[in-house]
Amino acid sequence: MAISGQQVIAVGLQNESANSDSLYTAFNKTVTNFATLFACASPYNTFTGNTGITVNTNANTNTIDITNSGVLSLTAGDSSISLTGSNGNITITATAGGNGGGVSSVGLSSSTLTVTNTPIISAGNIVVNLPVTGIIAATYTNPTVTVDTYGRVTNIANNTVSGTVTSVGITPGTGILVTNSPITSTGNITVTNTGVTRISAGTGISVSGSNGNVTISTTASGGTVTGVTIASNNLTVTGGTITTSGTISIDLPSNISVTGNITGGNLITSGLITSTGNVTCGNLVTGGVVTATGNVTGGNINTAGVLKLNGSEDLADAAAANLLVTASYFTTIAAETATLAAGTAGQIKTFMMAGDGGDMVITVTNPAWGGAGTMTFNTAGQGCTLQYINSKWFCIGNNGVTFA
Repeated sequence: MAISGQQVIAVGLQNESANSDSLYTAFNKTVTNFATLFACASPYNTFTGNTGITVNTNANTNTIDITNSGVLSLTAGDSSISLTGSNGNITITATAGGNGGGVSSVGLSSSTLTVTNTPIISAGNIVVNLPVTGIIAATYTNPTVTVDTYGRVTNIANNTVSGTVTSVGITPGTGILVTNSPITSTGNITVTNTGVTRISAGTGISVSGSNGNVTISTTASGGTVTGVTIASNNLTVTGGTITTSGTISIDLPSNISVTGNITGGNLITSGLITSTGNVTCGNLVTGGVVTATGNVTGGNINTAGVLKLNGSEDLADAAAANLLVTASYFTTIAAETATLAAGTAGQIKTFMMAGDGGDMVITVTNPAWGGAGTMTFNTAGQGCTLQYINSKWFCIGNNGVTFA
């Protein structure tokens, strides 16, 4: 805190009198300054905070901070609060209205419900329950029930059960459709005739009636067909022409020649089998010659003659070997490659190098010999025979081909 009334003492140099005080004046000013200091000095050197007051000293600035740590200001929250004065002695008054309201107690009454703990004058719970009607809690059969205007059951009593049937149903027979069955209370069961509803006589037919027990008779003597004959270029037909009744027999010939594929179950013949396509069957048993342009596939293939498979291809560079033909041959003009996919159980596949202009390397899927699964042909005349057994290609014949 600054102290006013300070006396300025001007002390000059030795033997200097201009603008300087004499020693007498200088001592008088000094006495005045000390008197002013002691007069303005506080007799208190300790400051202690009380309720709502915080005192902090700052040694760096030599200051004392006195802070109001209590209520800084009061503001009326709504119209139900009235404040008299903004500081000092303030009067707070609650008036009617606003959030505070003027209600001093809350009660609840009812003519149809039971109410307890009413009224509430400060805080609490008002308990509301349904009144006891005197009706005994139980399961009633075919009862007579009395209900008041509030939906309450005021009286209930058992009655004698009339009848023992709880549902009625209809089980339909052939040609009958039943819906809405069974009926457990009320309703209609619908029965519909899904069979013949009416019989009308057509050409050459007479009927004894349209419904009920009806007799149907022919009026004409018969049709216009006088005979039936079967002819075939590939099958053996016996039995001639049927004019009234009889049996026509159809058998396979001793030799079979088919344009296209032959597909069947077990194929058994003592003659020849010739097909321009594929032959696929279960077991193949023949005493003759089997000739097919495509593949011959079966379970047990047993022939006393010759099995000829005429299918072949000229395998091109970077091509996949055709699994629908037995033989693949090639003439290379430089180093070439090809591939062989997985076959079918029992399938036989052959490869031949017809001309050598560079090595042919064929990569095989599922090779039985493992490794890289390759076959390398480097000289004309080399060849090998593979058979697909147990999901792998096995080499069953080899002439100079390198397997890796």
